[in-house]
Amino acid sequence: MENSKSKLTFELEKLLREKFAGDETAEKFLRRFEQGKLTKRENSKSHLCASFAAYDLQAKRVFIGHHKKSGLWLFNGGHVDENETLKETLVREINEEWGLDGNDFQIGHPELLTITEIDNPTKQPCNFHFDFWCFVKVDKNSFAPIESNLQEEFHEYGWKSLSEARNLMTDKNQLLAIDFLENNYFI
Repeated sequence: MENSKSKLTFELEKLLREKFAGDETAEKFLRRFEQGKLTKRENSKSHLCASFAAYDLQAKRVFIGHHKKSGLWLFNGGHVDENETLKETLVREINEEWGLDGNDFQIGHPELLTITEIDNPTKQPCNFHFDFWCFVKVDKNSFAPIESNLQEEFHEYGWKSLSEARNLMTDKNQLLAIDFLENNYFI
């Protein structure tokens, strides 16, 4: 096993055992870790992903987009690449999807775990995404993602109230993230 890959596995196993001890989803993550081959390149069917949900606490809004491949309204996120830590994945994905420097955002440890079953073989070879969720607080008035970056992955995107987001989103894990935000941040 490569050193940096061991670093990712060590980082995530420690996180799962400490922050999510006893959580049923965390136990499924740990069982998946035992199988190895955690990245999309190593296993196109079942791999790790990192989601980053932008929210504005003052405006009580979330930033979501209508994803081209899945056809669903989603928060931003992407696959963990080989030799990356979770933080490196988030920084890279923020740069790819928003065109912004991910290091400019305060990104804490993941606060939510989900496992998404995917059944879209014509557009996505994935069957399961093991998602680590981070919530990124931003000011919607100064948040300025690059349009061309967003247009690569999304038909449309923008700030939505929790109610509007719930009406657009159909994926249960995206809705779980909305509930998490509402119950932990928008209280």
